[in-house]
Amino acid sequence: MRILLLEFFSSGGIFIDSECERSPHERSTLVDEGWKMLQALLRDALRRDGLYIDVLLDESCDHTTEEALSHANVNCHPVANAEQFTQQLDDLAVTADYVIAIAPETDELLSQLAARLRKCGASVLLPSASQICWSSSKTQTCQMLTDYNIPTPGILSQKQLVSLNQDAFVVMKPDDGAGCVDTRVLTIAELSSVKPNSDMLIQPYQSGTDVSVSVIMGNNPVVMSPLYQQIKNVNQVLSFTGVEGDVAAEHAERATQLADRCIPLFSGARGWIGIDMVIGETPEDDMVIEINPRLTSSFCTLSEIADVSLVGMILDNATCHEST
Repeated sequence: MRILLLEFFSSGGIFIDSECERSPHERSTLVDEGWKMLQALLRDALRRDGLYIDVLLDESCDHTTEEALSHANVNCHPVANAEQFTQQLDDLAVTADYVIAIAPETDELLSQLAARLRKCGASVLLPSASQICWSSSKTQTCQMLTDYNIPTPGILSQKQLVSLNQDAFVVMKPDDGAGCVDTRVLTIAELSSVKPNSDMLIQPYQSGTDVSVSVIMGNNPVVMSPLYQQIKNVNQVLSFTGVEGDVAAEHAERATQLADRCIPLFSGARGWIGIDMVIGETPEDDMVIEINPRLTSSFCTLSEIADVSLVGMILDNATCHEST
């Protein structure tokens, strides 16, 4: 089986990135962080026998330090400009049995990448276009979860904000944000001095334990072991710093039950989704915060502790899905 591994920024997508306001430092950081994710994906894939792997890689990445790229079953394709990226992406995608692609939802990067791959006939392991669309919008995600009676923080209207106590905490974040980018925790009193952008939404702050649950979608969805999310609050600004295992049994059970309730929202999907949630004092306080329709950083941690290849599990579930 031949697969194409693609992480948008480190695979050369940075050359067609539409966000012209990114500084050289930010672009370099995105490529470096993406390269770490791509390395984890490649190493995991090599744990599965019988895979022939194509990898698109920005030539600025230090590929000489990654032994996996010298494996006989791996073919690395350097990318130096936008033309090379688009041409090689189109060529390799159609020859692969499956494409495993990673991109953030911001600025519609994930949806545009998925559309491009599908347009050229690639079998890309991502949710459907509509599933990517609604789960990339926190407003639409909130509505979808509500429609399915899955507990989630509501979006506060101006009338509701006015009625809250001045000491009440709320969360302000962009509708299409990824991770905790541009996410702040403020009191109502502090919020009154802030002028949020039009794409910002405000939700009640949910106290509790931050947990992430990953699911391999397909004919037989596999719920992975829950992980604790490490989220810091520095000067009212939230930042995501990673995940860790050893989740308490009660937290793991409740998180898994909540993740199970989200699976029907992605009926027919293949690939990986990540569900972020808060586990409260009681099960009635547990809430889904958002859903990522793609591979997330949790993959790296889960791959390290897994006895088998997670890429192999993704492919098995995709193959099973197609054969039914």
